[in-house]
Amino acid sequence: MIVKLIKRYKTFKNKYVVQERRKYEYIVNRYYAHMIDPFFTKLVYDLGLSPNMVTIISCFTGICSGLAFFYNYWILGAFLLQLHHFLDGADGNLARLTGKCTPFGAKLDKISDQVVRFVVFIAVATVVNTPVWAKVLFMITIYLDLAIVHFFVAPFTKQNSLIRSRWKEWFLEKGIIPGFDIFTVFFLISVFSVIGRLETVVYLVIIFKNLDWLYRVWECWRTSRIQLGRARLYK
Repeated sequence: MIVKLIKRYKTFKNKYVVQERRKYEYIVNRYYAHMIDPFFTKLVYDLGLSPNMVTIISCFTGICSGLAFFYNYWILGAFLLQLHHFLDGADGNLARLTGKCTPFGAKLDKISDQVVRFVVFIAVATVVNTPVWAKVLFMITIYLDLAIVHFFVAPFTKQNSLIRSRWKEWFLEKGIIPGFDIFTVFFLISVFSVIGRLETVVYLVIIFKNLDWLYRVWECWRTSRIQLGRARLYK
């Protein structure tokens, strides 16, 4: 019975997810969101929506999630945030399924993501029962991580092949990125909202997001040092 269900699910997924997204995925996406968003891909496909329309709907649900958190409707906010997450995966699936991948669509998706993140994180920082320093550090951590990855880590990795630690290679061999990404944060926001402990997410983000970008910077530094050492050795 279970084997048949798994087989049917794989057949269904292959029909609506026609192209592998990435070689590596964060664990929340790989084993949660991307197992559910094919159902939303089917829904929006059957409704005849365009990928850009799905992106706009996804953005709208994300903004509504932030407003729900702001007005202390935490369970509603948690539901809408996960709906945003699923639709955010469905728009790309739909674009690849229908052959409608465009530069405008990709740009719209990125803008949508940033708008939703700003609204949700501001709302969370506003309503949680934490000291002001924690609220401020929470927001600084989110955007410091974004800036460091965008302006330093990503450019470095495009020009250099990172030399990774064995423990990280072990995860990557299994297609998993060991990291504390934004969608992991969204998942935690939803879970802790439901149990009424949203303030816990603030401290988790402050700790693990900073550890995440610090480790990634260290990886870049370590790679550059090893490469420099090799270059001197062969001179």
